[in-house]
Amino acid sequence: MSPMPRHLALEVTRHCNYHCPWCYCVWHEFPELATRDLPRREWLKIIDRAVDSGTDDLLFTGGEALLRRDIFDLIGYARRRLPDGELSLFTNGSRLTDAMLKRFRNLRVHLATSLPGLKTYGVMTGTRRTCFPTLALLARAKELRWPMQVSLTATKVNASEFVDMFCAAAFSGAVAVQMGAVMLEGRARNRTDLALSRPEWEELKSAIRALPDSRIGYNFCDEMICACRDDQPTEYLKNYGLPDAPRCPAGRDFGVIGPEGGFRDCLHAVK
Repeated sequence: MSPMPRHLALEVTRHCNYHCPWCYCVWHEFPELATRDLPRREWLKIIDRAVDSGTDDLLFTGGEALLRRDIFDLIGYARRRLPDGELSLFTNGSRLTDAMLKRFRNLRVHLATSLPGLKTYGVMTGTRRTCFPTLALLARAKELRWPMQVSLTATKVNASEFVDMFCAAAFSGAVAVQMGAVMLEGRARNRTDLALSRPEWEELKSAIRALPDSRIGYNFCDEMICACRDDQPTEYLKNYGLPDAPRCPAGRDFGVIGPEGGFRDCLHAVK
């Protein structure tokens, strides 16, 4: 049995109740990677194999992981196998209830969500939802002393309110904010109208850095086209990417198990 990486993302479902035009999930380009969702018993075997080979950091994601009715069975099992390990879950937050927040806190599962926009939230998620439930969720999580991390993705659509998105996440109680520009992959592969140029992205970064200290941690993901991809289009690299960017450590200490159970080196690439 080949060893698993120390850090492993489990894409436990291909299903999602959002329709984000910028979604990076690779099965939007390669449908064969998500023809089905593994049943519970198969995910338990994968967790066993990962733990037995040295994995001590599991991220549960999707799709939307909370669409699985057995998500707490999977996470509870992982916690029993990894009593001192790092467990985390990424969710769009639409199904995250107060009771769930408390259960995740008790299981010591770190939570992360996205804030795709404020006024642009509906357009950015392909839904009729607003940003307010997400902001209320962040505030409640902080009240419960189990604050959530927030991811912000900058596009042409939400760039004008990107700084306000950061402030809203910070003031609502996010423990940390991770920011990046839309990556031209997944659904966004053919949506160059959403993509920022490198100078536009750098301008947003400068605006965030110029803000008064929010007393929360934040970082920028500068990869606008994944360096792991073998099909990087040169015409995009000129405007969005860094042609001389070093290859990331994907596959050495990080990997992904897709909804159908296949292993990939990277969230954004198929090798």
